[in-house]
Amino acid sequence: MIFRKATTADIDTIERIIKAASARLGAAGIDQWQRGYPNRTSIENDVEVGVGMVLALGNEILAYGAVIFTGEPAYDDLTGGKWLTDGQYAVVHRLCVSEIFVGMGFAKQFMSAAEVMAAERVKSFRIDTHPDNKIMQGLVERMGFTYCGDVIIESRRLAYEKVLQ
Repeated sequence: MIFRKATTADIDTIERIIKAASARLGAAGIDQWQRGYPNRTSIENDVEVGVGMVLALGNEILAYGAVIFTGEPAYDDLTGGKWLTDGQYAVVHRLCVSEIFVGMGFAKQFMSAAEVMAAERVKSFRIDTHPDNKIMQGLVERMGFTYCGDVIIESRRLAYEKVLQ
């Protein structure tokens, strides 16, 4: 497996992965990614600015996400808690796994690779998720993230942080 930057050649596949993930969330009654975001424009922007990343096996994309080092403005308004660190951090947005590989541990592998990448540049790793997205909450908690409070991105999101050693 390889963790690499997404390319323009990957955009169609990533768009299909995101649409399927959105449908899975909707079918599970989770009101996340149900209003046309993320979309092709989001992916194209991720690729253009170099934050779109894929976990791939050969030519097969297993998982996609954006690994961002320029911050998340919504994180400036954390409520109900406090971040564990100050200063620069990495954040993952738009994490999703290809439909045929759901449940096989590839989201965790993506996050682990992103964490290694982040540890080379910053001292902390942050992520947020919908309050009803129990699968993502479980993943980040198993990976050692701490719930720090809430942020608003479209609606309320649970915000987590992991201090990198």
